[in-house]
Amino acid sequence: MSNETDYRAVVNPIYLTAKTAVCLMADAEIPGADEIVRKLGVNHSDLGMADPDMMLGNELVVEAKYRTMCRLIEESGIKTNADLPCGYTPKALHMTEKGLRFVGLDLPIVAQEVEPVILSLAAHPDQIQIHGIDATNLDSLITALSDVDGPVCISTEGMMMYFTESEASAVVSNISHLLAKHGGCWITPDPEFMVQFFLTFQSVLGEKAIRKLEDSRKTATGQSDVLNLTNSFIIRPTDIKGTLETSYKFLQKHNLKAERINLAENMPELNAYRKLTPDQITAFKTAMANCFYWKITLDENQKLQTEKQETKPFELSYTLKDKMFSASLSGRMDTITAPELLKAWEKEKAENEITAVEIDCSGLQYISSAGLRVLLMIYKSLEDKSRFRMSNVSDDVLEILEVTGFDQFLLRV
Repeated sequence: MSNETDYRAVVNPIYLTAKTAVCLMADAEIPGADEIVRKLGVNHSDLGMADPDMMLGNELVVEAKYRTMCRLIEESGIKTNADLPCGYTPKALHMTEKGLRFVGLDLPIVAQEVEPVILSLAAHPDQIQIHGIDATNLDSLITALSDVDGPVCISTEGMMMYFTESEASAVVSNISHLLAKHGGCWITPDPEFMVQFFLTFQSVLGEKAIRKLEDSRKTATGQSDVLNLTNSFIIRPTDIKGTLETSYKFLQKHNLKAERINLAENMPELNAYRKLTPDQITAFKTAMANCFYWKITLDENQKLQTEKQETKPFELSYTLKDKMFSASLSGRMDTITAPELLKAWEKEKAENEITAVEIDCSGLQYISSAGLRVLLMIYKSLEDKSRFRMSNVSDDVLEILEVTGFDQFLLRV
């Protein structure tokens, strides 16, 4: 770990899934994707997806999502698309060619890497902005959209399933706040992503579908370092009716309502069809009639909550005495700020022997999975795990630790 980018990559391994997506788009001959892949210097062998059946299933899902989302965003009539996360896709190129303004929002490590690539390929670079943000951090989102006038079409594609329950709640609350501030809508395939994956693989791979789906799940969790691809926003294929109700109630808590848009009725023809037999194409199109994307708007029947909770800037102070690393945290520890703690820890560990750790959380207001990942790295680094201690943990942070299960070892006596 020789530089800042390395620390951000360790804290945020989920960005690797975005590189897989643009490789699959290049395979589907989506305009601009191949040029982006070449400029990034990535390939499938680097990303753990060499099986042809698994690649075919994922290519169908990715191309269907990309082309359908582009169509729905254009048909919304809203002239600004805020893509969260923007990843490495050519959506900025497509949207600005259609006369829209594009605001790409993603992890700082992604934004820094993709911005020069996209701007170098864009016919209308003046209509493109790309910002490094944390989706759970409302201040970072407000700042990124500070010069946007009029309504905004927020698109999220392949993000919501990677969040813990607390993170998903924070993100949905933030999107609700942005819609209350700017107006517009939120379009996403994420709630029913598992349904689309299952039906896609089943329709084209038949008996092999379950095994290939499991292989895809392992690849995704391996790249993102996320164990569970679910939360209250996500529909489970094994209980569509029950989890639909849960998801609707989840949105209602944040003053939002959803319209389900049928995928088959809005999906353009796909280049990936050239890899399928006529029977497979028919089965795939029939299956997609049971898939839905969501258009989410403010619920005018709900009382709007536009005031945001005041958050303190992240602050870190630490000392090393008698082989004990003592750190005090304040504010939010998320994808933007967590690398600071990791950088400090790695520096001290490289130069000194450390046998105990104490983390004072009295000023810590929020911790995301990125922050939890750093604490877990520090915890695992100790030979005697019992000498890791967190103190003065607030009720809000304690709830996050309990829901994620991190309390079982980070808070044990």
